[in-house]
Amino acid sequence: MKSNAELKPILTGVASGLVVGLVVLLGLFLGPLGGSGASSNSAPEQSEALPSDQEVAEGEPTDPALEEAVKCVVTELEQSDAILDLQAQVIDAATGTVLFDRSSSAPARPASVMKLLTAAAALETLGPNYRVITRVYADSADPSILYFVGAGDVTLSRTAPGVNSVYRNAPKLADLARQVASKAPGQTISQIVLDSTLYGSPDGEYQSVWDQRGLTDGYMSYVSALQVDGDRANPGSKDSARSKDPVTRAGEHFKQALGQSASSAVLSKGQAPADAIEIASVRSAPLSTWIDYMLVVSDNSLAEAMARLVSLEVGLDGSFSSLTRAYQIALRSTGINLSGLKVEDGSGLSRFNQLSPVTVNDLLKLIDNNYRNFKVILDGMPVSGTPGSLGYRFETAEGKVVAKTGWIRTGYTLAGFLYPEDGSKLIFTVYNLGASVNMANQEAMDELVMGFYGCGKSLADR
Repeated sequence: MKSNAELKPILTGVASGLVVGLVVLLGLFLGPLGGSGASSNSAPEQSEALPSDQEVAEGEPTDPALEEAVKCVVTELEQSDAILDLQAQVIDAATGTVLFDRSSSAPARPASVMKLLTAAAALETLGPNYRVITRVYADSADPSILYFVGAGDVTLSRTAPGVNSVYRNAPKLADLARQVASKAPGQTISQIVLDSTLYGSPDGEYQSVWDQRGLTDGYMSYVSALQVDGDRANPGSKDSARSKDPVTRAGEHFKQALGQSASSAVLSKGQAPADAIEIASVRSAPLSTWIDYMLVVSDNSLAEAMARLVSLEVGLDGSFSSLTRAYQIALRSTGINLSGLKVEDGSGLSRFNQLSPVTVNDLLKLIDNNYRNFKVILDGMPVSGTPGSLGYRFETAEGKVVAKTGWIRTGYTLAGFLYPEDGSKLIFTVYNLGASVNMANQEAMDELVMGFYGCGKSLADR
């Protein structure tokens, strides 16, 4: 099956051939009239009957058959057996004209395209320079008791100084331990209380609808305010097994960082008292750095951390159930159409999230128009042919597809910008959803997007 990018020049060639054919037929018919037996008075009549070269090249075809032939459509790609429940919208960025639309206003599961909305909500409430501060406190009555208090920074790392985790410029447990030792030299630590109550749960939570393979395959951690390296077994590996108790695991890493002074310390979960004394702190990289990594590789732990911080910032409790309202508050000044929005999580893993392609495209239009801090989102979006989630897709359009990818077990999604060969820019969101999906469904969606790319601004909606 030919891609739409291949069909476009064929269709254009057919139209051009028909036009040239008409010109030749007219020439054959009129040629004898212009022979040696014709009077000189007939010459102007011949030139008027035959369109000028300019008119042939630039004039609009009047034959309905020709008009149909030059349309650039993606019907064959859309009708692929691997295109399941299609929802899509394509917009000419220069004019705002909708070129293609399939059920775009219906809210549906966006998969990781949800991360675009999460980034927008975080930028609107927290700002690109926001940093999370993790603190350690000493008990006011017994300095041998420490409180290790989580503030939502999943990037806090156990890696040694000078060694990077998957998170660039991550704060280090080693720095916290050094500050503790400096504040209380020679102090033996008897107890370390692990405080992860910022979101309400002392243990962390895992959505009941999330696939448990997220833990074993290493693409999702429990949501907890206190964790280290996104609770990865290997801090240098993006997809590394996670545990079911990131809070205790964080305490164990901190105890190890403290060294001999904490070798006999007992770990427990609790909450720091109001009169505890701060003795150490470290700051995360700025939110803009988080967003960049979250979008490029689709990091779910970062997305969930941002979603909870947004909820808290707008005055809610940071729970899963608060997120829809939190996003509505966070984005209310943007003018984005949030009709039907349902935010079950910030990462897009839940099949019960509801976000329409129209809403996604509303956000993409703001990004394209350099709204406030939204350039941070564009800078972090994957680009075809470069490292990230589009690294091995759209190889024939390297650098020409800038889009956020999405995948859950019931759908593939993609949303962003196309830069076709005709010099146009297209804004697009596509969902290919079903009861279950496999790579054939992703490939069919990608071929459809390449069809949009091949047509450019000449894309016609059937």
